[in-house]
Amino acid sequence: MFGPRRAGILLELLLSLALFVAGATVVIATVRGASDGVHRATALSRAEDLAASRLIELDAGLVSADELRGAATPTADAEFALTLSIEPTAVDDLVRAVATVREAGSDAGRVIVERERLVRLRKEESN
Repeated sequence: MFGPRRAGILLELLLSLALFVAGATVVIATVRGASDGVHRATALSRAEDLAASRLIELDAGLVSADELRGAATPTADAEFALTLSIEPTAVDDLVRAVATVREAGSDAGRVIVERERLVRLRKEESN
């Protein structure tokens, strides 16, 4: 008399345990995906800030174009590498400065962000 009843309770217990494990797996995967998204957004924000600050430093005359031109410059935390290219424009003192931020490690790293700005170079900088 108690055999089928106990079997039914055991079946309910196994089913509820399976549902709990499946739900926990979905929650853990969702949290992991959200965490990865936050990490990517933070890295993108830092790369944007790095590119913008280098272009503003160049525009303000705090660094010369020769200091930043050419080879990739590693950042303090070595997560990014910044490359600055400068192209002349039709206006004498203005140049088009493009800051490219890549993943560190090689020049062929994935481009994270590329910002450009028109910059008026001072006479001693415009070689």
